[in-house]
Amino acid sequence: MDTTRHVEVCALLRRAESAAQDAVNGDQAAARTTLALVADARQRAEDTGSGICAHPDCSNELHYVGRGRRPLYCSAECRTDIYQATQMAARALIRPPRKTTA
Repeated sequence: MDTTRHVEVCALLRRAESAAQDAVNGDQAAARTTLALVADARQRAEDTGSGICAHPDCSNELHYVGRGRRPLYCSAECRTDIYQATQMAARALIRPPRKTTA
């Protein structure tokens, strides 16, 4: 988490703490405010930024919805291009066995 986002999350949590204290004292509006502030702080803490596609010829922004692993590529086409390039490079490194003459 970068410094700016950390400061934002801390500020939201301080506000939520204050609103939670008011909610404990019986203020129902403060309870709703606390829930909204905590949800916002959690979302900002989890958001690590969108990022850029790992394909060297692509500069599309990545979109992460918050479930599973974070994507490396913006699309199936970029992922397939990289896979095929990796496979071709691996095949180029593998040499066929030498034939021995008897």
